[in-house]
Amino acid sequence: MCIFYNLSKLLPLLFVNIVLCVAACNNAKYEINGECCPKCLQGKRVYKHCDDFMSTTCVSCLMMTYTDVPNGFIECLPCSVCDQSDGLRVKQECTLTSDTVCGPLSGYYCIDLLYNCKRAMKHSSCSPGQYINQTGTEFRDTVCDDCPAGSYSDGTFCKLHTNCASLDKTTIKEGTDTTDAECSDRPPSYLLTLILCVCGACLLLFIGIIVIIVKKKIKQNSGSYRVPTQDLAALQRQQENSFNNTSGQQQSHVIVIQT
Repeated sequence: MCIFYNLSKLLPLLFVNIVLCVAACNNAKYEINGECCPKCLQGKRVYKHCDDFMSTTCVSCLMMTYTDVPNGFIECLPCSVCDQSDGLRVKQECTLTSDTVCGPLSGYYCIDLLYNCKRAMKHSSCSPGQYINQTGTEFRDTVCDDCPAGSYSDGTFCKLHTNCASLDKTTIKEGTDTTDAECSDRPPSYLLTLILCVCGACLLLFIGIIVIIVKKKIKQNSGSYRVPTQDLAALQRQQENSFNNTSGQQQSHVIVIQT
C-alpha cells in the first residue's frame, strides 16, 4: 500500500518532466506556440514560422538593419547611428550581419563603452605652464603636468628659458612658466668707452663754463665799489689845500671812480 501511494505521487512529476523535455528547443531552433522552429541565419529574419508541413521561412534584412546571430526574430535590429553631437564617428559601417561600430572623433575619447562606443568627450587641453605627459587616445583623456623650474610652455611641451649670457646678450626680462626670457644685444666695448669719454668731456666742459661765469660775476661785483689808492691820496691833498686857502676860494674836484 505504501509503495502504490508513492508511485501515485511520482507519476504526475514524471509526466511534467517528459512534457518539458519534449517542449524544450535546442540552440538551432526557437520555440513558438509550443513548436520548435528552425532559426534563421545571420542577416535574415523570420518571414513565416514553421508548422507541421513547412519549415521556417526566412528573408534578408533590409538596409540599415541587421541580425548578427541565428535567430527567430520577426524584425531585424536597427543599425546604430554614430552621432557627431555625441563626439562619434563611423568606425565600421553596418552590414546585414553586424551593427555599426562607432568610435570617437579625432581629438575625443570614449566615455561610455559597453559593446560599442555610445558617447565621447573632447580631450583636455593643457594650460600654459604645463606639458602633455600622456597623449590622449580613443579610450583615455590627455594627462597634463607642470613644467619644471627654468622652463616654460604654451600648453604642449616645455622648453628651457633662453640663456641670454650664453648668447652674449643682456637679459631685459626674466622668463616665467608661460613665457621665455627676453634678451637684448650688448653694445660693443669700444662704443661704451667712447660714450663714457664723451659724457665725461661734456661734464668737464660744463663745469669749466660754470666756474668761469661764477669768477667773472664775482670780479664784476667787487670792482664796482673799489676806489684806487692814488685817487684817494689826491683827494686828501685837495681837501687840505682847500681848507688852508685863506682867499676862501674853493675848487671843484671830481671824484672819478673807475670800474
